[in-house]
Amino acid sequence: MSLSYRLLAGLVRLSGVKRVFRKPAAEILAYATRQNERKPFRPDRLRRRAARKGYTCLLEDIAGYPCIRFQPCQSPQAEAILYLYGGGMITGPDRLDFSLAERLMARTGKDVWLPLYPLCLDQSVARAYTVSLAVYERMLSTYPAGGIRVLGFSSGAALALGIFLLNNDRGQPLPMPQEIIAVSPGGLPDPSRPEDQALLADLARYSERDVLIDAAYFETARQILKRGEDLPAFMLDGCRGDFRDFPPTCFYYGSHECLYAYAPYFKAAYDRYRRPCQVIVGPGLCHCYPLLRFFKEGRQAQEEIIRRLK
Repeated sequence: MSLSYRLLAGLVRLSGVKRVFRKPAAEILAYATRQNERKPFRPDRLRRRAARKGYTCLLEDIAGYPCIRFQPCQSPQAEAILYLYGGGMITGPDRLDFSLAERLMARTGKDVWLPLYPLCLDQSVARAYTVSLAVYERMLSTYPAGGIRVLGFSSGAALALGIFLLNNDRGQPLPMPQEIIAVSPGGLPDPSRPEDQALLADLARYSERDVLIDAAYFETARQILKRGEDLPAFMLDGCRGDFRDFPPTCFYYGSHECLYAYAPYFKAAYDRYRRPCQVIVGPGLCHCYPLLRFFKEGRQAQEEIIRRLK
């Protein structure tokens, strides 16, 4: 493990950010609202940056929500990447997401679609699923399914899997993409289910090593995302979905994150449906480490993802 990572992990631990995840739902939502207010979506800035750097940045309304399209040229390319950011379904994209979307476009030569899917500040997660699937459907009007790869981080990784679970739940009206890369996806176990007790115990065990997320959050997050609605099981726990005909999928986890507890469950789900998947584990590393280029291991993992998307 690199010195730069150990220093970063130490600073994060000292910052006390993990304590936020132990707070009640109302306080977590208030915190998320403040975070979103500090980073408002500024399409004018994105367009100016695109003009300065010589690429095209378009904004399209899909199902009532904005979708940003990063294109190397004015006209669409032959292939594209659907990028689904993380944030626990309660915070929007930040500078790291926009920078990575731009980097993916520049390094792969493909268009990158980054939808600002609806958050769960005042509604259940169901809307995020339907809007994100609508974005993928819109992409199919421009690119062949075999020319689309999907990349998601954290809650966005759960969506990257979940929209195709929704597609299967609807009877597979849309063809599957070429590949999914899911970085640190997880779910929200149901404490009332005896089958989920082992998973809850694993989450608590990994929480002791996690510098970012506390296992106490998963029960709170279930309340926030569910909003008292009767949702399909896969919208809260993707491992309980139908993975029939899923494309090859690559999972990334840090061994020192709560959500690493989900790795064997996703692997078992893919095996059950006889679908190909690979689980890559960063020893001693944190949640969504491939998003971070500040340290060697994160930078190397991100470069590997860029090569896969190429």
